[in-house]
Amino acid sequence: VAQSIRQNLEITPDPSTIIQAALPEILEKTDKSFFAKKNKILKHNVDLVCHWLKDIPCVICPKKPESCTYLLTKLELSLLEDIKDDTDFCVKLAREENLVFLPGEALGLKNWMRITIGVDAHMLEDALERLKGFCIRHAKKTYIN
Repeated sequence: VAQSIRQNLEITPDPSTIIQAALPEILEKTDKSFFAKKNKILKHNVDLVCHWLKDIPCVICPKKPESCTYLLTKLELSLLEDIKDDTDFCVKLAREENLVFLPGEALGLKNWMRITIGVDAHMLEDALERLKGFCIRHAKKTYIN
């Protein structure tokens, strides 16, 4: 799985030359309020994710960004049963919750995960609810005598 992800990452996400040539004019003619609105949405989503992650101990955001389209989170796998690494975590998450995050291994960050946050806040909340449920189900069971 990780190898497939790496191969797909080698396909350039860069816009075509035509789009690159048109981009300066597009950016110049776009009303500044458009960018302000998008930045406000992204900041809200960063706050939302960081708030939710406080209740999911096995997924840690070490540094809260000001605004971004995705977050890199560290997986605390020692708190989970039957999860070998970040790829295993993401594959099981996709199978069980129909929720797809990028394993950090694809970016050279073992036991990390990338969460895309440039989506509607309601979708993000639903995803975080499913992530939390997944983590609860896979949490190590501790027995108190």
